[in-house]
Amino acid sequence: MDRKTFLKQNLLLGGAITMGAGTLMAGTGQAQNDIFNHELILEFVFAAHKSLDETQKLLDKYPLLLNSTSQFKKGDFETAVGGASHMGRKDISDFLVSRGARLDIFNYAFLGYDDFVKKWITDYPNFLNAPGPHGFTLLHHAEVGGRKALAEWLQDKGLHEKMFKGVFG
Repeated sequence: MDRKTFLKQNLLLGGAITMGAGTLMAGTGQAQNDIFNHELILEFVFAAHKSLDETQKLLDKYPLLLNSTSQFKKGDFETAVGGASHMGRKDISDFLVSRGARLDIFNYAFLGYDDFVKKWITDYPNFLNAPGPHGFTLLHHAEVGGRKALAEWLQDKGLHEKMFKGVFG
């Protein structure tokens, strides 16, 4: 195959792949340039705190809500998987992760990725005292996830608070 034919075929294939992704997005009924309103994001994040059924219904209707973030107070950001994690809702967290939810260290502490959390804290010790959504700490997330060994390790490292109150005003 000569270079010109090769380039033409690969440009066509690349275009087809790109159009396929656009068609997939168009199939959701959501325009790519639109943004969700704050109330819909709040509804989704609140649902993930307490109801698997409501979380599933909203995500089925609005798949692009998956990684949306609400801001309750200045600097207090939370995703649906973050809300499920600090509320101890493994069923909701597992559902959201199965759909591709992005995770942070607080979710990892809740879900049982102890080695990852320990490595992270070892490499970045100041993160031990980082506040999660609403000020919940890594210790809180480890405990609601039933991660007793991780909770003890965090305490041995000096983290004793479950929540940093007033961190977001």
